[in-house]
Amino acid sequence: MTAIYVDVTQPLQWGPLPPVGIPRVENAIVRQAMRQDQVPVTLFLVERSGRGRLLSSSERRYLSDMLENRLPIIEGDGEASYWRRLARVLNVIRSGGHMSGREFDRAVAAYVARSERNGTRFELTKALVRAARLTSWGARGRAPVSADPLSDPDVYCFLSKLSMHRIAANRSDAIAASVTAILHDIIPVDQPDYFEASHVDKFRRDLDWMFLNCRKVVGVSEWTACRARAYIDAAEIDNQATICVNPLGSFLREGIAEQGDEPLDGLVDKPFAVYCSTIEARKNHIMLLRVWQKLMPILGGRLPMLVLCGRWGWKVGEVRQFLAAHPEIGQKVVFLTGISDAQLAWLYGNARFGVFPSHVEGWGLGAAECLDFGLPVLISDAEALAEATQRLMPVTPADDFDGWCAAVERASTDDAWLALLRATIAARYRPTSEMAFATRLLSLMQASSGAPVANGAQSTPTGQRGGAAASGGAEIHLRAG
Repeated sequence: MTAIYVDVTQPLQWGPLPPVGIPRVENAIVRQAMRQDQVPVTLFLVERSGRGRLLSSSERRYLSDMLENRLPIIEGDGEASYWRRLARVLNVIRSGGHMSGREFDRAVAAYVARSERNGTRFELTKALVRAARLTSWGARGRAPVSADPLSDPDVYCFLSKLSMHRIAANRSDAIAASVTAILHDIIPVDQPDYFEASHVDKFRRDLDWMFLNCRKVVGVSEWTACRARAYIDAAEIDNQATICVNPLGSFLREGIAEQGDEPLDGLVDKPFAVYCSTIEARKNHIMLLRVWQKLMPILGGRLPMLVLCGRWGWKVGEVRQFLAAHPEIGQKVVFLTGISDAQLAWLYGNARFGVFPSHVEGWGLGAAECLDFGLPVLISDAEALAEATQRLMPVTPADDFDGWCAAVERASTDDAWLALLRATIAARYRPTSEMAFATRLLSLMQASSGAPVANGAQSTPTGQRGGAAASGGAEIHLRAG
């Protein structure tokens, strides 16, 4: 029987925070790996040194409780005081959050201090949170000693993005296991101007390591797979990796199915449009701000509020300057950070329409989330967004200001058009469940290089330039061997 190992480093490091982007995807993979019982799956993590080890019994229990929503998570709390938010964080740490990593420290410090990850208040809070976490971690005892699954040539391992980063930076021993990894995008090397130079260098190192050492590279979209092949050809990387495609789902709606949604008081009974994404130059928030500024005097009360959900990222100077120069736009634009999944679900369920003007994407999780909730979304001409929305939604070039003004004006005023888009979603959109995505990933791990995989989809070797990658995402059953 095939031995399958699934890396849980990312979920453990992220901890009991509302998952977004890549953490949401990897949480789904691990959750489904723990739930399935057809093929034994062993969980492991990768230390900072790049060495793999098995989980302790307490880590397994904590991971299961966290992913199955049996533990408190750090979200919401509205206008609670600094001390109330800090008390919530300390309670989460005592409940097992001490097993999380440094990203947890940074994220919860920003949550407690209500800051953008800078300033004295943030740094002091981060130090306090880290001290509390490390104190609890020290009381837990030393990590278990185990064999390194990555050194075993007879096993198949799924490796997280975070672990690849650790291995590429620090590991000296060769990888013997058959490794599969997900490729979300190659945007930092395709369009480096959107990122800090240090991030681009590290991303390129990790990407090269992936193609040189992984047996399977699973792209989340046809576009990502296409860009990966182009990068390999241009860089002349000597690799044996097989590139497949496992189209991503969004997973938010099914994740909150039991708990329901949670209204945001300031938006109840108000028309609004929603954009859920990290605030950074690549995501093109500046286009939306300019559109809303132009339409405010034209549409007046018919123009919905613009709700921008996400934490602040890099290269946001243009957005900040625009907001400072046009304070009146605050009448129609709301920035939300740190909201819960239940609150995000409410936004999708109650918005008039969604917007996603990003310049480039590897998939476009927020656009897919809109359709999962039956919400029409105006998208840019980034190819991956068309895939994520199954080519059902209106497209406007990312830099077409007049086009975006026209699209937003129509979505704001034309009820019949929006009703038609909603009907199109209901009739033609086919969501991908997290079980279907994770199960297919585990099946792809076991498939022989270049051999057909379930449901007639094909794995495409990187040497086949321009060939079509696998695109099926239907649910399948795991088979051993």
